[in-house]
Parts: sequence; structure tokens; C-alpha cells
Amino acid sequence: MLDHHLQRSIVYTLAFADSLRFSELQPDDIDSKLFTYHLKKVIAEGLAVKNSDGTYSLTPQGRRVGKGALKKQDRFIDRAYSILLLVVRRKSDGAWLLYTRNNQPLRGLSGFMQAQPQPDQDSAATAARALHTNTGLTGEFSYVSSGYFSIYSGDALESFTHFTLLACDDVMGDLAAHDELGEYSWQLFPNFDDPSMLPTAQTLSELYLHPDVTFVEETFRL
Repeated sequence: MLDHHLQRSIVYTLAFADSLRFSELQPDDIDSKLFTYHLKKVIAEGLAVKNSDGTYSLTPQGRRVGKGALKKQDRFIDRAYSILLLVVRRKSDGAWLLYTRNNQPLRGLSGFMQAQPQPDQDSAATAARALHTNTGLTGEFSYVSSGYFSIYSGDALESFTHFTLLACDDVMGDLAAHDELGEYSWQLFPNFDDPSMLPTAQTLSELYLHPDVTFVEETFRL
């Protein structure tokens, strides 16, 4: 699977678009025949497909690889992906910080900020560092809950995550986002059931508002 850097690059590039033409995928310094060979390999692996209009897009399996295509291959595909999910709120007006994904899987949907767990740092410190790095905001986090989420589109698995939910109720500073993978915004009264939201958003907001539940395992269908 993805045994060449061009194949990994193809999946990574497609993770940031619904579909792309061949000319949009091919690097300027790569011969067309060589690139076609590796594109066909990605398709043969079941990670991408050529559409009826001639464009290329990721399959459900490819979307689960997504931007992780440039990382080590042993984290693919059916292993749960570990993430920190962060509820961030302003104390002054109760606004929620929401994050809209620019990459696959679940591109274009909004939910809570994410961070990567670090082996040499506790989760609360990792969350605070990611918050400041990506948004310019500062605050302290506390543990809320954890569990597993599976998200399907039809019969196709889109996302399988092991999450830890943390919360910051008194964030400080002005929002100055620096994250190419998504966009941030403040919302006073978000509708977590709205189709533009990640299907996990409602459950996560309820876990935050009712922190007596410390572990959940749920499956969602788009």
C-alpha cells in the first residue's frame, strides 16, 4: 500500500478536495507516464477512483487515509485513530469555538477542535499548546470523557477514532487562526444537530454539558 512517495502525495492532495483533474494532481516536474503509473497504483489499491467526468477523488477507504498518507503506513486503516477533542468556550458570552474541516475525511463539516496526543506531554498540556499554536488563544483544559466513534456513509466506514474530550471554559485572547487543515469561528448558539455539523458534535456537546458520563462508544451514519 502506497509504497512510493508519489502515491502518498496523490492521496494527500485529494484529501483537500472533493475531486481534481489529472492536470491538477500531476506535479509540474513529474513525467506524465510516470505519474499515470502511480495514479493507477493508487486506484488499484482502492484508495482513489476516476469519476465519470474525468476527475479523480478518494474512495471511502482513501478518505480514511486522508492527510495521513504522508505518515507511517502502519497506522492505516482499520486501527482506531487517537485524537484529543477540545471544547473551547468564552466565559464572557458563552460562545463556542468551532472548527470546519478542509480535508478528508468529512471535509466541509464543523465540530470541535482537535489535537494529537503526545507521548512526552499530558493531554491537558497538549491541548493548551495546540490551542495557542493554531488559534492564538490561551487557556487551561480539564478532562471530560473518552470513547470510540465510528462514522459510516452508507456501508462505507469514513472515520474510526479513539477520542479523549477535554474542555476549556475560560479561554483568553483574540482569535488569530493559523491552521491550513481547517477554519475556526465563534458561535453563540450553535445547532449541533445541523447537517453542516459533524455527526459526533451533538454527543460531544452533551458529554461536556453533562460530565457524569465518562466513556461512550457510538456509531453514526451520514
